[in-house]
Amino acid sequence: MSKPIIIAHRGLDQTYPENTITAFKAALEKGYAIEIDVRGTKDEELIVLHDDSVDRTTDGEGRVAQMTLAEVKALDAGSWWGEEFAGERIPTFEETLDAVKEYGTADTTLFIEMKTLDPGCITKICDGLASRGLLGSTVGFGLIHMSVDVRRRFYGGSPDFQCASVANTAAELPGAIADPYASWIYVRYLMSADDVKAAHDGDMQVIASGPDVMEDLDNMVASAEAGADTVMSYMPDAFAERLNG
Repeated sequence: MSKPIIIAHRGLDQTYPENTITAFKAALEKGYAIEIDVRGTKDEELIVLHDDSVDRTTDGEGRVAQMTLAEVKALDAGSWWGEEFAGERIPTFEETLDAVKEYGTADTTLFIEMKTLDPGCITKICDGLASRGLLGSTVGFGLIHMSVDVRRRFYGGSPDFQCASVANTAAELPGAIADPYASWIYVRYLMSADDVKAAHDGDMQVIASGPDVMEDLDNMVASAEAGADTVMSYMPDAFAERLNG
């Protein structure tokens, strides 16, 4: 069994506050890829945060779309997880790319879940990746996998930007393989080896994901055995231990 790249969901968020540089660095140093959530502020700056508000993971309140970058950066994004992380900040997209460039070692090391599509964001993302040599090791999904038009727009931003189409079920797999603007498939069911082979035969790579995979170690291992290129996990350390055991 070839070992897939393990994708740490929002960084190593079992141990560190999610979507922070501390969580990203910890995951990257273990050889994992990281999954991040990208959205825009009121002043059209890109930050890394899952929720549309700062309420859950900071000491502040408010919707990100109504806050400036300076207001977001003033918040403590670590104390909610533990006092030892007090002073941790919500990272910008650019700061996150710098961390990936410095600490990432996996062939594919960054998975971007787009939460919003703000003016100019496609150019900012493609240019930021290109300037760091990260286009070939990054995959986009989120709003990207939901819309062929968005995938087309990213292709226009850079033909080297790797988009993912989506297959929620085996019945959706042929359509995902045939997508003209995708080179990856974001798979949200437990794939068989035949499914993975069909994707590979169509020159597509596979992200094994979805609740049935991300929350179940046995299904993570089954995805690896089926030949998935990457597996997204809520428990990357436990998964790595199973793979290496």
